[in-house]
Formats: sequence, structure tokens, C-alpha cells
Amino acid sequence: MLEVVNGFLLVYFIVLCSISALVPTLVKPIVACFSGASHEERAAWAELLKLKEAQKGISMKDEFAAYSKLQRKINKLESELKENRSSRMSKSLAVIGSVHIVLQVVVAVLILISVIWFRREPIVALKGDLFPLSTVLQYPSDMPNGISTHVWVLITNLSVRTLLKPILS
Repeated sequence: MLEVVNGFLLVYFIVLCSISALVPTLVKPIVACFSGASHEERAAWAELLKLKEAQKGISMKDEFAAYSKLQRKINKLESELKENRSSRMSKSLAVIGSVHIVLQVVVAVLILISVIWFRREPIVALKGDLFPLSTVLQYPSDMPNGISTHVWVLITNLSVRTLLKPILS
């Protein structure tokens, strides 16, 4: 029923359409590499943990002054960490959006250039007569009952996105 005419292009377009469908999933690990906590933020977090441990060892009733002094330091560090975290999160959101757009554009341009470059190449050929659809499926290639690159990309993109939807959700 189905005869593969150009196996390389078949696999090539399946991979490109899969990457296009997986871009939102690929963005998160890429951005995680660039938007981690800074060294100063980690040091402040470690100091905060030390202060909390030291505060646990002090009785609030017996040594109120030392306890409240540590509490003020803890509150100051927590507010600084909260500001740093919110700043980092806003930068991270901007980076996520930018990386997502860039990856989608790169994959889309690659698919578009490939479709234009290989426009006359049939990918697969169907056996049997598909009279009303044969001209639409083969355009612009000349192979009878062949599926052109344009149609193959549409079919593959729709199929890959439909198959990956339950996995990625």
C-alpha cells in the first residue's frame, strides 16, 4: 500500500517535525543551564541556614537580645533572597520566551527551506488509484500517486503532534 521513495527525506522530516513539537519541552532544560542561582545567592542561603541553626540553640526567654538580633539578620537575608529570587524568575521567564521563539523560528525556517529545496521530490508512493486526491498529494512532483514534500510535512507534523500530545501533557 505504501512504498518509500526517498527514505532519507522521510526520516529527515519526521525528525524535524518531532523537534518542532518538542520545542516547549526542550526549552526548560536549556534555560535551567543559564538561570541557576548565583554564587552569592547560594552563600546567602547557606548563611541563612547557619543563622537558623544558631537561633534554635538560643532560648528566646533567657537570651532575648541575642535571639532578636539573629532574627533581624535572618529577616534581612530572607528579604534579600526573596528579591533575588523574584529578579531571577523574571529574567528566567524572559529567557524562556526568547529561547522558545528562537528555537521555533529556527526549526520553522529549516523546514521551510527544506520543503522549498526538495519540493519536486516525492517522499512515498501510494498503491492504487486516488483519483480526486492524486493531483493534490503529488503537487509539484510528477510521480503518479506520490506524496510530495509539502503534503508529507503537513501529514507528519499533524501526526507527530497528535501522538506526542498525551505524552507531553
